[in-house]
Amino acid sequence: MNIIVLIIALTLTALFSLSGGVLLVIGKGRVARKVQKWGPAIAFLVLCYAVFGDIVPEVLEELPMWEVAVLAIAGFFACALIGLLMGKYHHHSDLHLHGKHAETHGDEIKNKTQAYTMLAVDSVHAVADGIVLGTSFLAGIATGVPTCLATIAHEIPQEVGDFAIMQKAKFETKKILILQTLSALIIVPAGVVAYLVGEQLLGGLPVVLAVVAGFLLYVAVGELSCTIQILHKKN
Repeated sequence: MNIIVLIIALTLTALFSLSGGVLLVIGKGRVARKVQKWGPAIAFLVLCYAVFGDIVPEVLEELPMWEVAVLAIAGFFACALIGLLMGKYHHHSDLHLHGKHAETHGDEIKNKTQAYTMLAVDSVHAVADGIVLGTSFLAGIATGVPTCLATIAHEIPQEVGDFAIMQKAKFETKKILILQTLSALIIVPAGVVAYLVGEQLLGGLPVVLAVVAGFLLYVAVGELSCTIQILHKKN
């Protein structure tokens, strides 16, 4: 696996993830809201494919099913714990736009200091995404690319909410774009480091991938929850 290909994949993942937020700040709020409305359902499907259509079959070639299940469950609850520790500014706190307003557990974010705190937490999340993607590419492009697509599908609607919060905190459009881009691009060095470290531990790769599958399943459950909430409010 060429490291250049990995860097390109990570960079594209970061930039495509920002697309929904960019649409919002350049005045395409209607399109951004539609992206955010349907994004969770699309992300759920892509994440399920990445887990059950690619990562799990790959791991089952090396590990027994019971061990894969235990590791995936461990990854699921580890991801849930990380989300809990990150608190109310966590990136996955069900950000949604309804009409022209942003609704979020972070509605109390009313000033730039709090928005910067949210941005810092998003940066930590980007590091976690980079580790997941770097590890996935160790198993090959066939595993890495679906994981990239799953990450993009998940991040696009979330970034719409993040951009909206920064707008509410009175950031200039140019500054929003710069800060969000820098935060998202942290995924690149994180992914490269994870890949290089993982190359030295290839014997344990199936175990790591099984845990990664658990991480993605946790995110998928969150996306499904978002979809159900949106459909419930619509009805």
